Amino acid sequence: MVFSSLSECFGRRKQLSQKGKIPDRKVEPIATNIERTSQDLLSPLSNSSDGKNFHLIDSRRFNNDQDVAYILPNDNSESDRLHFQHWALKYVLEGLYKSPVTDLLEKGITVVDAGCGPATWTFEMAETYPSSNFTGLDVSFVFPETIRPANVNFSICNIAKVLPFEKESIDFYHQRLLMAGLNETDMKKSLKSAYEVLKPGGYIELCEANTETLENQGPVYKQYNSLVNSIFKKKGLITDMGDHIESFLEESGFENIHCEKFRLPINHTNQAGKLMWGDFKEMGSSLKPVLTMVNPAYKDNDVYDKYINAIGAECAEYKTYINFFIAYGQKPV
Repeated sequence: MVFSSLSECFGRRKQLSQKGKIPDRKVEPIATNIERTSQDLLSPLSNSSDGKNFHLIDSRRFNNDQDVAYILPNDNSESDRLHFQHWALKYVLEGLYKSPVTDLLEKGITVVDAGCGPATWTFEMAETYPSSNFTGLDVSFVFPETIRPANVNFSICNIAKVLPFEKESIDFYHQRLLMAGLNETDMKKSLKSAYEVLKPGGYIELCEANTETLENQGPVYKQYNSLVNSIFKKKGLITDMGDHIESFLEESGFENIHCEKFRLPINHTNQAGKLMWGDFKEMGSSLKPVLTMVNPAYKDNDVYDKYINAIGAECAEYKTYINFFIAYGQKPV
């Protein structure tokens, strides 16, 4: 089923949801061990699939492919978090991208959204630029399978492997906030593949954060952030990914590279601060199974909620900011 506008698309999803026809996606896990422990999330990376290989930890759904590094869930609550994140970034960036591709998008080009998740960016871009065609890629079935704009398609794909496109067939390659899913080796592989599928003169844009050096952290948040970063590092993930995306593009052969830094408030100042706080709270919920291993008291929802809310109050008091970076470049002609 396809729609002529984003509002029509999401309006239809809302109707179906209210009627109980699109509850949390009921994809049966392929794995034999459906219920696993939090310790599984900390296992180092190492056969993968069709995007429907899931397992459950404390009622949260996670990708079960051993060669997928993504440490966060892939259920509806995680999709909600990604929506918060999208709107916060759009507010601060005053747009959906920074690459000089507006004229091309209006004329009609081929665009890839790598790691599209629930396709918030993909759908909004598709409605804004109806003459262009968009393909969202993700390792999991978290994007809408049937309810979508007419100029959008999706594909299950691990971008650290092989991209499902012919060489030199893509005009604009967009990849955002995959620091929770790509280690350095996978990041470089994905950029090599992106280079191959981009047309000469085509653009690539990356957006990543640095969770190592937040501005104006209070003591409770520092303790929480240190713990979370240690979990990411145990999986081989790069917690200061934003600092490296410019050099990654250079190493991959792109030219005309431009990089910008953006400060996003957490729970203060403006609408972006409110949205980032929503993002933070959902991520706290996603990471609860792992953090409970460190402090069993967090198993109690009231105790854990009080802990997360204390961080929120602290962010508002200290005026905490997290730094995001956007870098775009061009494949040589």
